[in-house]
Amino acid sequence: MNLATFAHSEVLAPFFFLIGMQLRNETAHIKQILLPSFAAIGGMVFPALIFLSLNSDPLITNGWPLVMPTDIALVMLVLLALGKRVSVELKSFLLALAVADDLLSILVLAGKYSGALKLTEVLASIGAVLLGAVIGKVPLEKIFINFVNFIILPVYVVANIYPTITDGLDLSSSLGNSIITARLLGKVIGITLFALLGVRLFKQPLNLKKSELLAGSAFAGMGLAVSIMIANLSYATDSLLNQAKAGLLISAVISGVVGSLLLIITNRSNSK
Repeated sequence: MNLATFAHSEVLAPFFFLIGMQLRNETAHIKQILLPSFAAIGGMVFPALIFLSLNSDPLITNGWPLVMPTDIALVMLVLLALGKRVSVELKSFLLALAVADDLLSILVLAGKYSGALKLTEVLASIGAVLLGAVIGKVPLEKIFINFVNFIILPVYVVANIYPTITDGLDLSSSLGNSIITARLLGKVIGITLFALLGVRLFKQPLNLKKSELLAGSAFAGMGLAVSIMIANLSYATDSLLNQAKAGLLISAVISGVVGSLLLIITNRSNSK
């Protein structure tokens, strides 16, 4: 068994099952997740619009959904590293946002790529989400969540990204740069705008400082696993696929750095 074995999207079945579980648990508190879910829509629409505006080649624009997903595992790892600089409210907001984000991304995946998905991929993604939503709970749930976040997702991402890195990251491709721009700017603009709009529409408090909202919006630009799966379905040539994966990797790093700096700088300013 080699690394390429773990690059297949079927490996993500436990992750999609977890999304289904989280969806059922989160919808039990619909009032609490309404605002983050609405913000998630903005954080998906704006990156897609920016990506489409930056590209005209149909071979490239076919992959527009890959700029939308957020990986909560990546985000939570960074938040964990930041420790007390991150409020409980921000963690809760990002968790609810990422669950809604993942669900909407799966719906797009099912609608746009249904003809391209193999039966095993359908069962491992859409089927796993539905199964997780029906079951809702599993024994040793915390262990299962850690298994998904710290083993399944990293193994899948490494298996897909490693060949791209060893072949040499293309840092100047128009596809890769458009992904970086769409994810970073689109997430920050879309989530911030829709969150503030949602406060007015739903008459709910945000419970976040403006600096936390901006940082959280930047963190949402960290998306690899589901985005890589979409890239694999969107691009047939190794050249475009490697450019897309390079863009996703770089945008995840930049988003994490920008979000972290925003929290660190504002925390220092508030402590003076």
